[in-house]
Amino acid sequence: MSAGLVLAAFVLAGAMPCLGQETPEYRLNTHFLAAFARDFAAAVTSPLHWHGRDLGRFALVGGATLGAAAFDEGIRDWSQDRRTEESDDISAVFETAGNGAFLLGLSAALYAAGEIWDSRGLRKTALLSVESLATASALAAAMKIIIGRARPYAGEGPYSFHPFSTQSAHNSFPSGHATAAFAVATTIACQTRGVAVDILAYSTAVMVGLSRIHDDKHWTSSVIAGSALGYFVARTINGRHAAGGTSKGVKLGFQLGPQRQALVLTCAF
Repeated sequence: MSAGLVLAAFVLAGAMPCLGQETPEYRLNTHFLAAFARDFAAAVTSPLHWHGRDLGRFALVGGATLGAAAFDEGIRDWSQDRRTEESDDISAVFETAGNGAFLLGLSAALYAAGEIWDSRGLRKTALLSVESLATASALAAAMKIIIGRARPYAGEGPYSFHPFSTQSAHNSFPSGHATAAFAVATTIACQTRGVAVDILAYSTAVMVGLSRIHDDKHWTSSVIAGSALGYFVARTINGRHAAGGTSKGVKLGFQLGPQRQALVLTCAF
């Protein structure tokens, strides 16, 4: 948590923006690319900085994943026994909602709307969605290859692993669709205030995960792990762009104007 202490001198009545502190415009330019690189590095290396609460969350997710793994085969059999043409049609809709290309298109549409209506909020949501999606998906892809878990349809059971395999049939852990869906859903939830929007975003992400179980593409435990990965990566990236969430240390700024002159020292720790 960041805490701030502001010491101001020579402050007269009136107010104007501080020239020493820029408010990001969130536009697709070199500044965004530089921020993307920093956020990616921060998300990837964040486990190195985990402390008590973070370790507790990891233990909770790990426990849920291992607990689900004990029932993976039973859940798979139950879901496959109940597949119908109607459920296949519904699942296809939500499978698309977790597709990376679809989510990139959604982000592009949000960004375009932000440019048309000059909405910084929409542009921010769009660009942070892209950051979260790309970062979480890259981590998921690396884990898939390193772990090499067999998919349900491979017929090898839930505990068959082929480390460093590049075959699709051995890339079940974690679920990439669930990772992507939760990365974008969490970003939308972080950047909006409406409870209805949060419910819609997370409900869609949950349905994406269920569709992967229904379609026999992933074990339940792989879906849980992917959902958690997308959620926490997005939380990390969005946290860096929250008010006071990205900068620590000491900054010196100036406020200059016809009715206000100020020297501002900001200490965040």
